[in-house]
Amino acid sequence: MSQQPGGPARRIPIEPVEAERLSTDDVVTADPDTPVATVVAMLAERDVGTVVVTEDDRPVGIITDRHIALALEETPDLTERAVESVMEESPVTVGADVDLSDAVGTLREHDIRRVPVVDDDGRLSGILSLDDVLVVLADELSSAVDVIESQSPRY
Repeated sequence: MSQQPGGPARRIPIEPVEAERLSTDDVVTADPDTPVATVVAMLAERDVGTVVVTEDDRPVGIITDRHIALALEETPDLTERAVESVMEESPVTVGADVDLSDAVGTLREHDIRRVPVVDDDGRLSGILSLDDVLVVLADELSSAVDVIESQSPRY
């Protein structure tokens, strides 16, 4: 970090952000016995790509539009089956108090774009998507660009 003549280096304030603050709390959920056809309708109606499968408000599975599309090849009668026959069981989750860096690490480690956020009791409190993370990072980068532009005559 370069220093201004006659002064200390300026730090760009990036405050810690917890997963709960970034996540969407309007999560589309279904019971394990919900028919896949109903889940497909939910995906379309709510314009989302993921449904979290819950029991007693705890995530027990996750199903994406991609899971359904890929399962159609092997299971032509898929829409008549329960979502539990297609869902990914025991989904990766993050705690509500996990910071942004750890949440991104979880997404990267598991090669996923969305992760359910759970409270201390394991109950679903939201869902965090890579899109949510990118919006926050874009805002932070925009703030950094403002600092650079104000301090550098060449920009």
